[in-house]
Amino acid sequence: MLMVVRAVGFDFFGTIAHVTADSETCIRSMYLHLRECGYAFSFEDFVLNYRAAVSDFRRVRNEDLREVNNCVWVASALERMGLKVEPSHPHVVCAVERYFRPWRISLAPYAHAVLEELKDRFTVCLVSNFTDSKFIRRCLVELGIGDCFAHVVVSDSVGWRKPHPNIFKVFLDLSNVKAEEAMYVGDEVATDVEGARSVGIRTVLLAKEGVVKMEEEQPDHVVHSLMELKELIMRIA
Repeated sequence: MLMVVRAVGFDFFGTIAHVTADSETCIRSMYLHLRECGYAFSFEDFVLNYRAAVSDFRRVRNEDLREVNNCVWVASALERMGLKVEPSHPHVVCAVERYFRPWRISLAPYAHAVLEELKDRFTVCLVSNFTDSKFIRRCLVELGIGDCFAHVVVSDSVGWRKPHPNIFKVFLDLSNVKAEEAMYVGDEVATDVEGARSVGIRTVLLAKEGVVKMEEEQPDHVVHSLMELKELIMRIA
């Protein structure tokens, strides 16, 4: 039976974009901003409490697939040091912006050309696990691909992380398509393939090493580049 594809969802990091960042540099950038705002604590104390907060939230992410914004992480770190500051406070919001400032984001090969071509034929959406939707949206604009996506679905806004089915259901609802009319492209079997398949979406794995382990759940399709993905979609859609 001929497959009808009306919507294509994409993972972000590892699929259409790549990031280079040093964790300590990012944390120090955040710390220096907070010191400029008048908070008096050592870098060592801040790192200790921030990493403890991150550990707690990552445990919730892994066990319950729940997601919260980075501002909550920073506010939690400050609270551990006896400072009650709301996640929405400008000092915290700007601290998170400073954390991401050293990040260097680059597009995967052929990403721009492929997205530009697909958006004219399909509802193209971003469906990403990440803790700061604003940062993702800013990256899309800076990379010149913001107009390629009809909808941007990020886990901190939805409250659920891939592979939880809820984030994929949001993708389907926003695209106004049935699961069998959608395709999802990602580079991770556990989050992208298993998550999309749990709601009936056809899956494409962008293989990092060109090999899919046989013991893992198999995607419907495997490609090795975004150009190969475009050829696949045009052939079967």
